[in-house]
Amino acid sequence: MDLKRIENIIRIAEEKNITRAADKLYLSQPALNLQLLNLEKELGTKLFYRRGNEWSISEAGRIYVDTARKMVALKKDCYSRISDVAKLHNEEIAVGAAGIQGDIMMTALYKKFHSKYPNVKLQLNIMKGLKTQELVKNGTIDLGIILMGDKQNYHLEYEFLAHVEMVLVMSETSPYADLIEQDREGNEIVDLKKFKNVPFVLGPKDSTERFVSERAFEKAGIEPDIYMDVEGINYTMAMVAAGECCAILGENNLKDNNMHGIHAVRLKAHPVMNAFAVYRKDKYLSDPMSDLIELARDYWTRKSS
Repeated sequence: MDLKRIENIIRIAEEKNITRAADKLYLSQPALNLQLLNLEKELGTKLFYRRGNEWSISEAGRIYVDTARKMVALKKDCYSRISDVAKLHNEEIAVGAAGIQGDIMMTALYKKFHSKYPNVKLQLNIMKGLKTQELVKNGTIDLGIILMGDKQNYHLEYEFLAHVEMVLVMSETSPYADLIEQDREGNEIVDLKKFKNVPFVLGPKDSTERFVSERAFEKAGIEPDIYMDVEGINYTMAMVAAGECCAILGENNLKDNNMHGIHAVRLKAHPVMNAFAVYRKDKYLSDPMSDLIELARDYWTRKSS
């Protein structure tokens, strides 16, 4: 059985379109279509329903693709085990990480990883946390390193890495500075319920930052005055520094960015995101993959300290 052709059918199912799948596979559309037609002839049934440009998978196709993913995963785990035993460390690890934070994280740890495993290829996929978990579950990617709340949405292995506290940021000249208090240790702190009519810029609605921020407003018993939804830390920082709004951000964002004109304060409720490594429960963790998780743990632990 040709596993490469099996992977090609999986790609059609993922793209829901044979032309897009062929483009991603660097194949001609007629060649890929011929592979599919030959397979359907062999099986005696349709794997996909064709409706113009959009293709939907049939029940037979779903069975085939689910089984195909398990076969591909078994092959990859087999090769990873052999690579460890032979000390070759020449595998490819597909990693899913969320947005700008994921990009920064992988950039920070890649040099150390590559110096130890020069023959391991890290394929980085930037995507939302929920999408990452979905693709880990179906075997498209091997490992997710994501920020999330407490909810675990899939039957996967969730390996805790670190807490990332959310903090309130405002302009250094903000009139809301009068709302800052001190805790028993003399540290600055604010009660979010006092910011009832203060404009906030929040992250995208499908982001972990947004989810945790909204829960913080709920616990404070107030509705946020949302000035704007923004995806991108630099633009958020610019608006806050200009005094247009406040924001609630992961504390890790403040350590690698220009804090000129910005004041960050912890919240009384101490809302947190959680950094997790996510992989399938049946996944073989090779030496390089285990070390990659530990590098990510060190990264997030430093960021949260």
